[in-house]
Amino acid sequence: MFKLLVQETLPRPKRITAGHWAAIDDAYQRLGRAVEAEDFAHVVGAAKELAESVARVTTEANGEVLADNTTYKTLLTTAHNVVAHAIKQDLAPNDVLRAIPDGARRMATQLAEVRNVYGTGHGRADVHEVTEEVAEACVHASLVWVRWVLARHTAVLLGNVTQLVSDLERANFSSGELAERLDAANLPGLKDPEQRRLGIAVGRRTANETWTVRIDGVRACSTDPERWPDAYRTGVIEGLFINGDNQVDAYPIVSADCAAELLQHHNDPAGVLAELHQLLEAASWSFRFQGRYEEAVQSMHKALPKVPASVRPLWVDITNTLVAHAPTAVS
Repeated sequence: MFKLLVQETLPRPKRITAGHWAAIDDAYQRLGRAVEAEDFAHVVGAAKELAESVARVTTEANGEVLADNTTYKTLLTTAHNVVAHAIKQDLAPNDVLRAIPDGARRMATQLAEVRNVYGTGHGRADVHEVTEEVAEACVHASLVWVRWVLARHTAVLLGNVTQLVSDLERANFSSGELAERLDAANLPGLKDPEQRRLGIAVGRRTANETWTVRIDGVRACSTDPERWPDAYRTGVIEGLFINGDNQVDAYPIVSADCAAELLQHHNDPAGVLAELHQLLEAASWSFRFQGRYEEAVQSMHKALPKVPASVRPLWVDITNTLVAHAPTAVS
C-alpha cells in the first residue's frame, strides 16, 4: 500500500531554483524506484536522503550554507526553524500548531539512526532484516516532514533578504506584493544588519519614485508602528537620501516627508539624524539631485512640523548643511 505514497507529486515551491528542485526531484525519484523494486534497505536510505536534500535546499535558499559534515539532526533542525515562522509569528512555542510539525521533524530525525542499522550507504559485517513495516515507517517519516517544509518553502523564498534586496533594485512590484514579502521575511526575527539592509533598499526604491514600495514599505510603518523595528526605519531613512552609489539623492516631495514620519516612532531619532548628517556632509551629490536640490530643501522645511520636537534643531542643521554644500553651479 505504501507505494501510493511516492506516486503523489511533491509540492513545488514558487521561486525555487531549477537546480534546487532538480536535487529534490532526483532524491524523490530514487525513493520511488526503491519502493517499486521493493528494495527495503534502499528505501530506508533513500527516505533519509530525501529529507536531507530538502533540508539543504531550504537552508541554502535562506542564505545559510552548512558544512558538508554538519550532523543530520542539526541540518534538519536548522531547516525546520527556517520555515517555522511561516505558520504564524506570534504563536506560543508550545502551541499545538508548532507541536504538530515539530513531531514530524522528530520522526524525520530518527531516519539517520534507522539508516545506520538497516539502510544502504554503509558496508556491513552482518545483514539486518529490513521488513516492509520498517520501510513503510521510513517513507511516512520522511514524506510528512518533507511535504510540510516544501509547503512553507515559498514563504522562505518570498522573504529571503538577499533576493528581496536584489528585486528592490530593479523588479516591478504590484500592489501588496512588497507587504507580503516583508511579512514573509519576518522582520522582527532578523538581525539588526539585515533589518537595516532591507530598509536601505526600500528607501532607495522609494526615492526612485516607486509608489507601491512607498505604501507597503514606508507608510505602513506609521499605520502599524509596533511591527517595524528601529534598524529597518534607520535604513529606510538612509535610503531615502543616499543612493546605491553612496551619493546624496532624494525625491523632493517624498524623501523628507517619509523620513519625518519614520522618526516619529523611532526610539533614537537623534542618533538617526546625527548619522544621516554625517553621511550627507561626506557624500557627493548625484547629477539628478543637483537639478532638484532647491525643491528638496523646500520639502525639508515643509516636513519640519512632522519631525519630533526634540530633534527639530538637528533636522534644521541637516537642511542648512544641504544649502551650504550646494555645488557652485546651483543657484
